[in-house]
Amino acid sequence: MRELQLTDEKKSGSSAMAGPMEATQALACIILWNSGHFDTLDISNLIHVREDAVYRTLHAARAVQKEGVQ
Repeated sequence: MRELQLTDEKKSGSSAMAGPMEATQALACIILWNSGHFDTLDISNLIHVREDAVYRTLHAARAVQKEGVQ
């Protein structure tokens, strides 16, 4: 029987959000997503950030687009 590991080092930081993203990374994230060829994991690997940072950036971009330019 396989032993249960209660402290998995790989998952230890999974609940913590990634730090802030550089402006150029955020722009690249939005451009890559809008191309329709990449998913959030692909983008995170390409621009070297965590996937949750990509998701949060795309969510923020959608919110800004929905509000429109003032």
